[in-house]
Amino acid sequence: MNSPKALESIELISNEMKGKVVVGAGTVLDAESARLAILSGATFILSPTVDKDTIRMSKKYGAVSIPGALTPTEILEAYEYGGDIIKVFPTTSLGPEYIKDLQGPLPHIPLLPTGGVSIDNVTDFIEAGAVGVGLGSALVNTKVETNKAYFEELEQKAQAFYNKVH
Repeated sequence: MNSPKALESIELISNEMKGKVVVGAGTVLDAESARLAILSGATFILSPTVDKDTIRMSKKYGAVSIPGALTPTEILEAYEYGGDIIKVFPTTSLGPEYIKDLQGPLPHIPLLPTGGVSIDNVTDFIEAGAVGVGLGSALVNTKVETNKAYFEELEQKAQAFYNKVH
């Protein structure tokens, strides 16, 4: 939601790619933004923080809620508020070991590490107990023009990540 014309982009992609991709919204900071994103076609809501109202709004409209948390207390709170999957953010300096450590007291909470995930450590995160990973700059380069070659490279990178964990 921090990108220019985010709602228009969500609506365009969800209409154009219906049945081909799952469209969500990220960096959702409040309940109203979640509602607008869902009404535009988002089926999941990612947040960098734990906001009870955003989680509730996402659930009210039938979207998957993925709030961001870091500490065990925040992770449990996000889950108890109704978060479906908890985005562990940022994991850049903590690495896969942190996910494994969280599995001890919180094995029932689905964790999605984000930040610091690369092709070299993605398998380590999955083996540590993550239900998936969030990929940013390891997958997408926002500093280059989007053209056919860019999308081909993006597809190759995504396939490499998929192959690594399957």
